[in-house]
Amino acid sequence: MRTICAVLILAAGLTGPALAAETPAGGAWLDCSVATIGAYRDRVTVSCAASTLRGGVDAPREFAIEAMDPLTDPVLRLAMAAKSGARPLAILYVKDPAANPPGCAADRCRRIAAVELK
Repeated sequence: MRTICAVLILAAGLTGPALAAETPAGGAWLDCSVATIGAYRDRVTVSCAASTLRGGVDAPREFAIEAMDPLTDPVLRLAMAAKSGARPLAILYVKDPAANPPGCAADRCRRIAAVELK
């Protein structure tokens, strides 16, 4: 199978409906060329060399998920596979910076809700 997919649903902590594989209100998919991956005490981060929203609009380039989130390990594994294989990583992120995990600056970073290795 050429495409490895991990649908990651946000854990409790956000108001409104949970984010799923389809683009929800308040979320957006983008294609990311992974530049860096970071693992910190409180979060895992993915930075994109370039990122484009589906539809061609510019998008954020930094994304994060809490270190203790049950979805962190799949995010980390798929981001590493994308970087090492020079493959795009589709990221579903929450547009509202109020949902950002600790250390994810509101002016440049957004919460990861799901990833898909292309």
